[in-house]
Amino acid sequence: MLAKVTRLGLVGLCMLLSGRVLAQKAAAPPIKFGTVTKTDFDSRPATTDSTAAPAEYLCDYGISKIVGGNGDFKVVFERTARLRIHQKAGYEYATVRIPLYTRDGKQERITSLKGLTYNLTDGRVTQTKLVADPQVAKEKLDKNHVQFSFTMPEVREGSIVEFTYSVTSDFIFNLQDWQFEHDIPVRWSEYRANIPQFYSYKTITRGYLPFAVQESLTVPYSTSYTSASEGLAPGVTSQISGLALQLRWVLKDAPAFREEPFMTTDHDYLRSVHFELAGTNFSGNDYHDVTGKWAALWKILQQDDEFGNAISGAAPLAAEAQVLKARYPDQKARAAAVLALVQRSIKYNDQPAVFVSQPLRRSFERHAGNAADVNLLLVQTLQAAGLEATPLLISTRSHGMVQTDLPVITQFNYVAAHVALPNNTEVLLDATEPSLPFGVLPERCLNGQGCLANAAGRWVSLKSATSYTELWTTRLRLTPQGDLQGNTKLEYAGYAGLQARRQIRQSSPSEYLASLGHRWAEWQPSKLHLINPDSVHKPLAVEMELNFAGPESQPELLYIPLLKSLGAVSNPFKSDDRRYPVNFGMPHEYTSLVTLTLPAGYSVQEMPTSIALNLPDNGGRFLYQVSQSAPETVQLVTRLQLMKDEYTPSEYAALRALHQQATAKCAEMLVVRRK
Repeated sequence: MLAKVTRLGLVGLCMLLSGRVLAQKAAAPPIKFGTVTKTDFDSRPATTDSTAAPAEYLCDYGISKIVGGNGDFKVVFERTARLRIHQKAGYEYATVRIPLYTRDGKQERITSLKGLTYNLTDGRVTQTKLVADPQVAKEKLDKNHVQFSFTMPEVREGSIVEFTYSVTSDFIFNLQDWQFEHDIPVRWSEYRANIPQFYSYKTITRGYLPFAVQESLTVPYSTSYTSASEGLAPGVTSQISGLALQLRWVLKDAPAFREEPFMTTDHDYLRSVHFELAGTNFSGNDYHDVTGKWAALWKILQQDDEFGNAISGAAPLAAEAQVLKARYPDQKARAAAVLALVQRSIKYNDQPAVFVSQPLRRSFERHAGNAADVNLLLVQTLQAAGLEATPLLISTRSHGMVQTDLPVITQFNYVAAHVALPNNTEVLLDATEPSLPFGVLPERCLNGQGCLANAAGRWVSLKSATSYTELWTTRLRLTPQGDLQGNTKLEYAGYAGLQARRQIRQSSPSEYLASLGHRWAEWQPSKLHLINPDSVHKPLAVEMELNFAGPESQPELLYIPLLKSLGAVSNPFKSDDRRYPVNFGMPHEYTSLVTLTLPAGYSVQEMPTSIALNLPDNGGRFLYQVSQSAPETVQLVTRLQLMKDEYTPSEYAALRALHQQATAKCAEMLVVRRK
């Protein structure tokens, strides 16, 4: 085990820690359990807006320390938290859940659990103690995690709840992570990690809010340690004293985390800190790197019955693959044919996975499986067709971004296929959706980079060259009575087509068309029908006839909404500012072409002005162009292009302003006069 030290190593360890380095004074803990007073019930100044939330963290403090044990070292994590419950909706925050790691018959242990609920009754602070046994009522989350939960007693609106506990872990690699932000406001969140000189950890911080404090100090370190026994000789207990590195982070006055449009998963945005054991040095001159390597990870995967061994056996589609190999000498065409074959042979059950749920032949016979069942069958069949195919490990958008310097399989939750083609070209394939074109990954996979599951472990960009594209083509005529009649054709291409075909597949063509009819009910759509619903190489189109009723009276001036609901740009960005990137996943383009024919006796009184708006650095543009090719014909073209798949927080203001101006422009009316 990494934490074991012999008697000889213990001598070197004591010498290592005895070097002369001046210790620095650490700040006092920000909270002490059991010290709530009447003044703590005073409302916070309105500038924080925290009292409008259902609850808030007044203080959340945690510290991790590495201490000596009997033949090994342990991690001790201590946490003390104090919350204010403002509303009944905040009662849920009085329930605390503590995940515990377990492996090889060992499990992290909770000790020193205490809790108090404070209420202000008739001007007097009353206390109710928590009664909970951390040794019972554990819920199994997965094979390596259980969860202990407790609920604070006597909670009501205005209560302050406070709890403290320790978790002792034999897993030295599992230094406790910390999350500073929550979906309720946090006045003060602080985390410290005390790491002695003989351990080294990689530190990864995520999130966007600035830390009020981020520092590292050299602090005194002392622990007792009993060395591992050697033969009949018992272990030796020694007091180890020296110095440790204290890492400290503080986040202050954090507002409640709110989800915004076009985000991946909360974990990518919430301010947090994570650790990975990098190495040990128990003698002072013998650093041992324990960081995993991709080659080692691949060796494990290669021998895993649910991964590497799953694709090494006989392929269920081997005979069909040989036929395709003979039929398509061009490797790209052959890969496309194999993709179509697997798409027809097995259905995805909407469960992302890296490992197969059963042997591939059984998934093939049942015609259903998880992402690994489907796409490892794809890899296996591509290989059987004589193609250089490799599994591609992916973390989906809902799972979070990966850290490319951490070779840990738990970072991934999905697998696709990578095919190396002639002339140093490559293509990424996925068979989980029958409407996926060749070389296009599902939206869920567009998340940074994926890792090839081979000895090289090369990272591959998941950025898509395919856009989300909508095109409206509308022809309208104004009747002498002032009604608008005509037809429109809506075309979905790229990821828009993939999304529409998925909606049709999950319901039915008639239900999908009915939903569109309800969406544009004011246009009284009729004769709706689909074009190219099954062709993944052509845009999916919907055609319909329209009838928009005019005013009951016949005024001299008519105000015509050329883009009302049909092809108009909407603005999803309601917040004045944004602290997180806007992640579209892929470029977007929306185009609307409208042609209006006027009847005899009508003329154009006023047309909206044409404009062209651009985002900085060619990040996007909006075009609004109106023209009159003949006295009776008005043509309008609008196009919104978002060139980037992600926009930074500093680009948000311009992106939001573009949508605001585009939305306002699309709402402008064409004014015609009745002669």
